[in-house]
Amino acid sequence: MAHHISDRSRRYSLFALDELKKIKEKYPSAPKINSLDDEKISWLNERIRTFHESVVKTNYKRFSFLNESRVVRNAIAHSTAELSKDDLESIWKKFFSFSNNAEAELQLNVEKSYSENKQIRKFEKFGSPKFGDEIERKRLAQSIFDSMDSSTLQEEKLPFSENLSASEAEKFLHTENQSQKDLLDFAKEHSEISEQIQVEILETLTSAYDETEITNPENPFYDENLFVQKISALSDEDLLKNLAEQKTELLKTKSGKDNFCNFDFYRKQYNEILKQTQNDTKKASVIKQSRNHEFEILSRNLKSDLQKSLTERYTAWQLEQIDKKRRAYLAELYKKIEQFKKLEELLNPFIKKFGRLWDLSAGSFDDYGFEILKDFADLLENDESLKELADLIGRQEAEKEIFEKELREKTEIKTEYHPKPAYRGQISGLRLSGEISSALPTELAMSKNPATKLYFSQKFAEKKLLSYAYINRQKSYRTETTTEEIEVAKKETEQKGPVIICVDTSGSMHGTPECVAKTITFALAKKCLEEERKCFLISFSTGFKEVDLGSFSKSNALHNLVDFLRMSFYGGNDDTGLEYALKVLERENYKNADILVISDFIYPDYDENLISEIRKRQDEKTKFYSLVIGETGNKNAISCFDENWQYDTNARDSMRHLVRQMHKIGEET
Repeated sequence: MAHHISDRSRRYSLFALDELKKIKEKYPSAPKINSLDDEKISWLNERIRTFHESVVKTNYKRFSFLNESRVVRNAIAHSTAELSKDDLESIWKKFFSFSNNAEAELQLNVEKSYSENKQIRKFEKFGSPKFGDEIERKRLAQSIFDSMDSSTLQEEKLPFSENLSASEAEKFLHTENQSQKDLLDFAKEHSEISEQIQVEILETLTSAYDETEITNPENPFYDENLFVQKISALSDEDLLKNLAEQKTELLKTKSGKDNFCNFDFYRKQYNEILKQTQNDTKKASVIKQSRNHEFEILSRNLKSDLQKSLTERYTAWQLEQIDKKRRAYLAELYKKIEQFKKLEELLNPFIKKFGRLWDLSAGSFDDYGFEILKDFADLLENDESLKELADLIGRQEAEKEIFEKELREKTEIKTEYHPKPAYRGQISGLRLSGEISSALPTELAMSKNPATKLYFSQKFAEKKLLSYAYINRQKSYRTETTTEEIEVAKKETEQKGPVIICVDTSGSMHGTPECVAKTITFALAKKCLEEERKCFLISFSTGFKEVDLGSFSKSNALHNLVDFLRMSFYGGNDDTGLEYALKVLERENYKNADILVISDFIYPDYDENLISEIRKRQDEKTKFYSLVIGETGNKNAISCFDENWQYDTNARDSMRHLVRQMHKIGEET
């Protein structure tokens, strides 16, 4: 998620900032311990401890306050019972002395991080001020991310802030409905879907705030807000002496009649102040000063009542509108997740990345489409022959080993021993020698005893003193590099390419041929999705209809496949799909495609120009396959293809027979 710092560092920096905020909101500076009871002392100590542990979990070692924070935390965590009140108060002062610097460095750490998702990053940088500053927007995005992340432990998830916008965002991910909880858990297991939901929540909430902004002329509180702003700019006396006119103007606004400000009360108070000052016998300057002071208080209260009433009603209305938008979105979201779940079940295990199909599960994709897909999916799942058929069609992946001679360096490491002068080394045992320096003490002791002195001299002369044996050779390694010629096996792989499927939808294909054609098309489409290959469908009879199944980023691709599976085969046979398929080969994504024609081939010979173009493409390595349904097809037309398979509608187990044909042809080629 982050660019310059890790997700973990960003998350725990925000955790630490949370703890600092809680502490500073309650205690702007180090409190006096005598003013706190035991519960408050424990609360403050726990916040300081949690702050430091969050800082440590960022794994960032360059915070300038890290050592001071560690000292404070350790003193609180390990020595509280032994600390005097003065000591504890001194520790708090130390914490507050670096708290401002800690806050600045933690914010700087968070500022280094932006979401890798373009839409979320845009929200973090340029989101509405309704969501706070950049740090607060990142915090909101992180909270949503953590809520949708099934891999993060609950205690490590960043909770939502207690402000209004965060509370509204949290409601998107809260439901008491068990089936909705299950759907949401399913979405969390798919990271790409989870990320899209995060984007949609932020976009929906942003849109709701923008649409309900009080400065929007369509807002029912727009006129009243302008009135309150105008009132706030008036002087105290100008406001109070024209209260009747102000009330009339307020009532003309769309929402003003519901403002609870009591103009009659303020007019009465204003008149009483005037009456009192008229009967006052004090000096005029004193009277004026007193009256102006009371006018100021009265005016301030009036303006406050007007603003308070507007804010309360506007906020309640705004939250109601946001709630309506949220409910509408969630209704669509859960439907979308449910539809996506069906798609996963239908297309599993043929698709590796389900997230890219998220957009396909929205909109007008009705249950009938799912039923059709399910019928064909069940047929494909239960017929192993069809699975093999889908594997065999298309450019097959072929690996061949090529042996090449290469010169490679051969490195040997040899051990050598070298004597080390003036070095006894390690004792390795005992030996006989004439060296006094290495003789055993028991041998040397004989030289001091008159009875054995002569014997010692004899052993010394014969070099038979029992002595220590030392290893005085130093072990070292020498590297020798030589060059040798070896044979290296390399594999070259020809990847499976795109597939263009031409399906005959003329009336002669009605019935069993139609079912076979649809089933094989569905099998191939699923296989191409699994292998991320392009797949282009052409249906032909009296005209052409194309469906590009190769790019499921287009929201209508799956719809078009369903439309094809729903199609009834009828019409004449004025065209063959090959003319159109050859044109598709000219497109960038289909230059290396193979072509499969599924037909009963009950139509005339191909003309010479078409045959010439087929031969040209065959020379360019394009493979042409035919699947002949029935036994009455035009042999001349069929002979133009590289490989031909036949499906006998009258034979038993004809699909398995078809697969055996394909295997046999594959082995021969």
